[in-house]
Amino acid sequence: MTQSDLGTVTRSNGKPTVTFERVLDAEIDAVWAMIATEDGLRRWLAPSQVELQIGGAVDIDFGDDGQVGGEIIDLVPGTVLEYHWRFTGEPDSIIRFELKELPHDQTHLTLVHRLLPEDQAIGYGAGWHAHLDQLASAVTGHDPIDWDERFMSLFGEYQANAVG
Repeated sequence: MTQSDLGTVTRSNGKPTVTFERVLDAEIDAVWAMIATEDGLRRWLAPSQVELQIGGAVDIDFGDDGQVGGEIIDLVPGTVLEYHWRFTGEPDSIIRFELKELPHDQTHLTLVHRLLPEDQAIGYGAGWHAHLDQLASAVTGHDPIDWDERFMSLFGEYQANAVG
């Protein structure tokens, strides 16, 4: 793993923000289907329900680890999806996915998760990193990675690179 593979944990409006930029070896429509549809989300994140419209509900079920509920606040079909992230026991935050088509059937993905709880920012960094690795595997048809193993291998890296 190179330093550039890591997402960044910064501060915005006094709260932690995690940002990732990835180039995925898949067409933009395939990546959009992974982040914006129930079947796609199930393959790399968790079982989900999505009403793909402004104000539409997003519900993600992480089982014993908790639930996410939220509403879509920005939507440009095929390129932008942003929604409230209300995870069990945490204050509200906001997740945003932006896609840009690249040559050679590749897609540039930017993920920004802002307004994170202070004590959870490092975990969100390592967690989203592991989930995005799962996304890259799923969208290219490769076997999924072990999320728990990947998260644990990344957590120390995010602690060492945290911005105070």
